[in-house]
Amino acid sequence: MIELIKTVPRVETLSAEHIKLRATFEAYGSDGLFWAQDIDAAYLSLIDGNMVIYNRLPLTEDRTEELVEFLAVINPACVFSDLETLTKLDRKPREEISVMHIKVEENSDKKSDELSSQMLYDLLNVEGLSLPDYEHFAVDICYRLNHGLAEYFGIENTCAAISFHTGKFAIMNGIASHKKGFGSIALKNILAKNRGRDFLVCCRQSVKEFYIKNKFVELYKAGYWVR
Repeated sequence: MIELIKTVPRVETLSAEHIKLRATFEAYGSDGLFWAQDIDAAYLSLIDGNMVIYNRLPLTEDRTEELVEFLAVINPACVFSDLETLTKLDRKPREEISVMHIKVEENSDKKSDELSSQMLYDLLNVEGLSLPDYEHFAVDICYRLNHGLAEYFGIENTCAAISFHTGKFAIMNGIASHKKGFGSIALKNILAKNRGRDFLVCCRQSVKEFYIKNKFVELYKAGYWVR
């Protein structure tokens, strides 16, 4: 049974879905929609038509059928989950995403430029990143930064990276470089801002090698299904 819930459990495992879902709950709480299936077998969130499905337990045939019917009713614009779940729900994405992990131990003395939300948006608005409209981006990022729920590093007109975090876990929300070599600088410094955390990145296969060179390890495959 899928039921609305008023709280989401804290993250304890290396799951991009759980980190995204919990970080969204901490930012929006009752302004979002959150569900649990069979008490704690799976958790779902929906914000602005974007759904995240975190399967804590393996999908059974009955649970799969219920989730398929639920998605048909809710009709989200986008669904993020692990690849196995998306495939069983007949929501297989066009492109596979690798979920990569690193335990952050590095530090950095390099300070970020002070960037406005518009400057961050312009830096991250590149091919390969799917950004919402600027108005939504600005409200979301400013709220998370002001409430200590996000970090950013940027160099004006050059590169930027944003991460969301919850407890001892963090996830990249966007990274872009407009000059050769500055992608590594943005990555190193956003990691430094999350020192001591388990840090996850959801990346396309075309940039997977970049993260491997920076000592990330692949955990599993995931994806975004888009209506």
